[in-house]
Amino acid sequence: MKKDFFKNIKNTKVKRFLLFLFLATIFWVLTKFSREFTATMVAKIEYENIPESAALSINNEKEITFDLTANGFEILFYKFKKPKVSLEVSQYYTEEKGGFTISKNELMRLVSSSFNRNLAIKNLSIDELNVKLDPIVLKKVRVIAKTDITFKDGFKPEDSIQIKPDSVLISGPSGSLKNITTIETELISFRNVEKNISKEINVSNVGNGIVSVTPKKVTVHLTVAEFSQEQFILPVEVINLPPNIDIKLVPQSVSISFDVSVKDFTEISSESFRLVCDYSQRNQEDNFMLPLLEKKPEHIRNVVFEPKKIDFFIFK
Repeated sequence: MKKDFFKNIKNTKVKRFLLFLFLATIFWVLTKFSREFTATMVAKIEYENIPESAALSINNEKEITFDLTANGFEILFYKFKKPKVSLEVSQYYTEEKGGFTISKNELMRLVSSSFNRNLAIKNLSIDELNVKLDPIVLKKVRVIAKTDITFKDGFKPEDSIQIKPDSVLISGPSGSLKNITTIETELISFRNVEKNISKEINVSNVGNGIVSVTPKKVTVHLTVAEFSQEQFILPVEVINLPPNIDIKLVPQSVSISFDVSVKDFTEISSESFRLVCDYSQRNQEDNFMLPLLEKKPEHIRNVVFEPKKIDFFIFK
């Protein structure tokens, strides 16, 4: 019984001590943070109501730094909720000048207006704010398809991907568009393709200062076919050989292998090719020439020669 009595007294004393400690801490915080402090602040500059005929240059100031004098609670509040300076561009901009300057006094007023009450602000990081705008221009650029396509075994594209329209009009600041010559589509992704692809896709206008794209969509088309490998042995013809020279080729024929679509397979024969070596392009040190196809069917691909070079001997 006595033990419980003394234990209760001890617990009461601890609770009172903790209560007084808490109250003292609150009082200290209130006293401490009620005093004025000076702290460096960083405010983001927000450019608003930009005229449709112009766009901000990329080199404009994005932030401004200054010293703020306020009580500790306000300093703490603005450290977490960073202040923003709103700048109404349309109030200052004229097309004739292409830009404008905000004086130090006006800049001070804009910074002050971003706070709930009049607080002491000084030591702005810039004496004046120079704002530059570029006129909006139109430019025609080529569209490039951004693709991630895999094909079923034996299937390949017959030709390069076709885009209609193949170019679009982009608009934006003249400085930003100066080096832009192409624009990509959004990603076109297909797996194990065995049929023709035809898809309407958006043109990507992310970044690069592009304001608008016309048209916003293009149609991409890719013809896909099943391919087979074929092989022919072709005789070698020598071109540009001087009349007073007789040569012997080793070997006198070359094996060529290539891929061709199944639907075109029956239309191709050895007569569809002419294999030549150009004597004027010979390697004179090692006495060899490289074979090339002077005539070939339009739709074959991945042509491989075996051997890849032709030795020759000269008879005089």
